[in-house]
Amino acid sequence: MKIELKSIQYSEKLSEETNAFSANLYIDGIKAGTASNRGHGGPTTYRADDQKGQKLIDDAEVYCRSLPSEKFSEGGRDHELKMDLELYIDNLLDKYLQEKEMQKFQGKLEKAMVTGIVAGVPDRSFEVWQFTMPIEKILQHPRGPEMIKNSIIKDIIPVLTGGKIIMNTNIPKKLLEESGLKKNQYAEPVSGKATIQQKENKPPRKGRKL
Repeated sequence: MKIELKSIQYSEKLSEETNAFSANLYIDGIKAGTASNRGHGGPTTYRADDQKGQKLIDDAEVYCRSLPSEKFSEGGRDHELKMDLELYIDNLLDKYLQEKEMQKFQGKLEKAMVTGIVAGVPDRSFEVWQFTMPIEKILQHPRGPEMIKNSIIKDIIPVLTGGKIIMNTNIPKKLLEESGLKKNQYAEPVSGKATIQQKENKPPRKGRKL
């Protein structure tokens, strides 16, 4: 059975103890009803549009109860939540919000690397060492690659601790290797596109200008 949320409207401002949202509830490709949460800590509710929608929701409730329970640890203890349609809907919303945050973070990352060397911990945060012109133009200058290499050696490599790597995918691999970086210290470009996906939208911290 395929259960989906579409036309999701999420309000961060109204989200106090729970995520405030409203969405259309689709089951096996058919709009069965709507789902929502007011954000005050109460349960996520759903209701059918019509009799046909109610039948689909009834079937979805049975289906969700047949799914494995969710297990998690909190406060040093193991816990278990039995799956039901409400929890399933909440999980769909969580996935949607995580994907939106990933897209937002990735956009910031790609924008930052146009004119700077970006270093940080994948899936968490990054810092930017800014140039005064795009890296693409610097690389076209006869002394540009050497300038970038020296910046990596002097300014970036010393801070690559605690899992940090260079996230730029617009610096040639050969140049990164010539700077003394190991393979696990930089992100590799694939067809000119970034390969690192970020999950958490933390604002980038600014490094020194180069």
